[in-house]
Amino acid sequence: MNHSIIDYKELRALISVGTSIIQETNLETICQRVAEAVVKYSKFQRSVVSILEPDGTLRRVGFGGLTDEQITKLKQMKRSTMEEKKNIFSDKFRVGQSYYIPHDQVSLEGLKSEKEYSPNHEWHPDDFLFIPLYSIGGEIVGMVSIDDPVDGRRPTEEGLLPLEMLANQTAASIENSRNTKKLQEMLVKLREQQKVVMELSTPVIRIWERILVLPLIGTVDSSRAMQIMENILIRISETESAVVIIDITGVPIIDTLVASHLIKTVAAVKLLGADTIITGINPEVAQTLVHLGVDLKEITTKANLSKGIEAALDITGLTVTSKDS
Repeated sequence: MNHSIIDYKELRALISVGTSIIQETNLETICQRVAEAVVKYSKFQRSVVSILEPDGTLRRVGFGGLTDEQITKLKQMKRSTMEEKKNIFSDKFRVGQSYYIPHDQVSLEGLKSEKEYSPNHEWHPDDFLFIPLYSIGGEIVGMVSIDDPVDGRRPTEEGLLPLEMLANQTAASIENSRNTKKLQEMLVKLREQQKVVMELSTPVIRIWERILVLPLIGTVDSSRAMQIMENILIRISETESAVVIIDITGVPIIDTLVASHLIKTVAAVKLLGADTIITGINPEVAQTLVHLGVDLKEITTKANLSKGIEAALDITGLTVTSKDS
């Protein structure tokens, strides 16, 4: 087959592979499927797909048309760097967006072909063909190395077009995979930061033996209310406390959901054998609780934190005395 003519059957097959990997998030899977597709659908019998790592080296990931022994040998070889490759990516070797490197013009380390050179062939077994994987921004994110054309001919721009289209789709898939990973890592960090903020915003403080205080400031939503309950129960278990004072002086609004969570928290605390005192209920919050029909008969309430501490001391049988007395 003439290499200067586009093989549309090959083109359709490779585009199909490129389309199928665009949503794939595993880099190894992307590279392996591309390397295998090159061997299956193109005129080349060996393929290696490498990805550019943050340290500037090219890590060989996908392999097509190679034995296990050859793959192991390639993985053990020293990684080439992008700087080294850029030095040979000159216009004199360029074919389309690819680079064909004759063996007698540049010395490159790689897996030597076991095939003997045929004078009837244009392609020498030790020649190299590289297709860079360009990101949307024009940066190289990897590379496809292909070898052993079945017809023994040198590549042409038209003949390489299907492979270059696959290379463009591969680069997009690699970028998508890495962006997805970065987003997932950002979400994990964000959740961790949110957890820290939640814990800092719901500090359960031990002020005396067997007495805990939780000062609340700001809006209490469902998520924060759940965190409040969790923190209180954990601290009660850790300190074996008998009383928890929840001071809501700094909470401007209490709705049905928050009130419900407070009642559940009081009930959960009671199950652990401790009492709850709620302090700092302002007139607006008191009216809201009445309108909501919240039953506070089973809950001890005090006007302010000072009164709450006095009540907690009475419950635990503790007294505060002056040094002078």
